[in-house]
Amino acid sequence: MEQQGLTQNAPRTERPDGGFTVLVVDDEEAVRRLACRMLTWTGYQALEARHGREALTTIEEYAGPIHLVLTDIKMPGMNGRELGRHVEQRWPGKPILYMSGFASEVFQGGLLEQGAPFLSKPFTQDDLAAKVRALLEGNGVV
Repeated sequence: MEQQGLTQNAPRTERPDGGFTVLVVDDEEAVRRLACRMLTWTGYQALEARHGREALTTIEEYAGPIHLVLTDIKMPGMNGRELGRHVEQRWPGKPILYMSGFASEVFQGGLLEQGAPFLSKPFTQDDLAAKVRALLEGNGVV
């Protein structure tokens, strides 16, 4: 049975060892909340930000480490790629996973370069968990 991108009978990705925090940045509340729920169900701690500026403030002010930023590309104000550039400058090495429902537009339009960590919307819990874990492992966090 499938509901809002979740497949209940699909095998689950292995849970992380714990303690990893992901900041989810999306101007669409439903998408942001669903992604946070999926991450929490998978064993991550999830924080929310509605836009790029709020994300930067959250990273600066959050008491613990934020291990990965998951951001939508198309947002009003500061888009996800601009947010990514700020994060790369201020916190080098922090993994950033970009997401969008418009993959061809994102890559063909030059918003992201080919090979950038990317998750296409809609996604399943397993898709999200696998991408997050791969990025954390690739950066030596896991």
